[in-house]
Amino acid sequence: MPAFWPERHRSARGRLFANLSEKKHETLTSDCGRCDEVDASVTTSVDTGVLAGVRGPKAPGPFGRSERGRRPRGPALFLFLWYSVSTSTLGRSANFCRPFCMDDILTILKFAIEEIVLRRNWEPFERIVLCLPEDKCAHSGQREFLEKSIFRENGLHPGNGWGKTSVIAKKHIFFVLKHWLDGAKYKTLNVAITQDQSELVQDEIEQLVAQSPILRDWFMVKNGSVRFPHARIRYGNGAMTEFKTTKKKGESIEGKQYGYISADEIALEVYLEFIREKILLPRLRAWKDSQIDYSATPKGFTAYYRILEDIKRHGGYVRGGSSYENPHIDHTLLDYFVRTWSDSKVKQVIEGQFIDTAEMMFASRVERLFDDTLSMEEVQHGHSYLEGWDLARGRKKSADQTVGYRLDLDVVPHRIVKQWEFQLPWTEKERENINAEQGFTKERSSIEREIRNAHRASNAKVFVDSTGVGDALYGIVQDIAKPIDFRGGRKDDLLDHLQAVIDADMIRAPFIPALAEEMTMYQRDDKLLDTDHLMALAIVCAPVKVQSKRTLQCVSVDVFA
Repeated sequence: MPAFWPERHRSARGRLFANLSEKKHETLTSDCGRCDEVDASVTTSVDTGVLAGVRGPKAPGPFGRSERGRRPRGPALFLFLWYSVSTSTLGRSANFCRPFCMDDILTILKFAIEEIVLRRNWEPFERIVLCLPEDKCAHSGQREFLEKSIFRENGLHPGNGWGKTSVIAKKHIFFVLKHWLDGAKYKTLNVAITQDQSELVQDEIEQLVAQSPILRDWFMVKNGSVRFPHARIRYGNGAMTEFKTTKKKGESIEGKQYGYISADEIALEVYLEFIREKILLPRLRAWKDSQIDYSATPKGFTAYYRILEDIKRHGGYVRGGSSYENPHIDHTLLDYFVRTWSDSKVKQVIEGQFIDTAEMMFASRVERLFDDTLSMEEVQHGHSYLEGWDLARGRKKSADQTVGYRLDLDVVPHRIVKQWEFQLPWTEKERENINAEQGFTKERSSIEREIRNAHRASNAKVFVDSTGVGDALYGIVQDIAKPIDFRGGRKDDLLDHLQAVIDADMIRAPFIPALAEEMTMYQRDDKLLDTDHLMALAIVCAPVKVQSKRTLQCVSVDVFA
């Protein structure tokens, strides 16, 4: 038994997973017969000489059996697995675990977890427990983080596409297995600014478990992964992984204890330092090996940067990393980004570096604009609204998006209550022509229809980008819309006005990741930058009159002087 399991559980291996005791001699697939029967599709890939050195004088028979017909145990079992996983036939076989009963599974888990705890070796866990092929295992940067992130707090700030989600998901699975005997009282948590971001880790855990013949039939309970009303995964022993947001300063996290917490993509969380000190760290009191991993692509010298620096000062492990470290993503696309993006964006988004955002017009205004207690809402009867649209044409993934915002004028500060983002045909006529050419309904809407539907719902004052190709669409909707032209120096005026609106605390918005991303990177020379969301915000705020705050001062005057 590994040293990290309680002494009282070391006498009998069958006690490791009490709820699985009845399945101790069942195989993971119901149609494979007795646990000593071996699937012929598996046996062809095993070199019978591999185990000779660990079986002693009795050479193993076919498929790892000795002359007495016993299957490999102990070191022999792991050599059998290790060699088999490395071969192409068994590595791709859907019947990979059919020769192994629950007794074997427990031995495998013991070995893999002990390798991590005692030797920081994650390879057996990935190859044998998760059954990942070699090209899907952790790359060198991920492996380094897995091996060295053993402290109470750890930090990860690589570029996009480095593989943060995969690393986090593996650690959740590991901690649940390590604490299996703690049963229902053991919980792990993934937290992010938005629920969608938080549930990306849930998706990754589901995929890792589903593709592992070692885990998939017992590790998670049937229908144990749900999104609504509260996202969570429930495991076979009653333990749970929860997926929450930092909304309202993380109030949904309070009052619980967790063995492992991952804070994912939280670089733009306004109250991150408060959440760390008052919410997250106090949740780690129940287990001595509890950890928090903070991970996000950098967004300038925000609270996230200050927290990582504090972790380093206190001896924790912090690592960056370039997107190029991941050999499993398209490097030609990265090369394209490097050629077409600004140097500062490449350093931040691809190389994972913290950059000085002093030249970024809106980076310091992210905290002033977003309020995570707010959420999008439908039209309120009697309210007055503005709607602004930044128009784009093109259907390629690399093309710009048409983005729209609705601003509620009847609340102070004014509030963003609706967002649109899509790539559609411009007009209804164009949509009809595309459908007629294809012979089926390929396009169900158009930019023209979306603008008119939004106006019909809110009776808002509508403003659209009439610059360049946008002028053509404005001509079609000019009965309900007014033009905003960015040419002739007008663009700088609109952006300066947006800065003034934000600085005067006249506008608030729920957290919108794409808008926040653009605000952290925007510079006046924006030819190589994404600007769809920021320009749409500038358009919808263009009619808002800036009201500066005034203060009254009493001055003593001696009228008889």
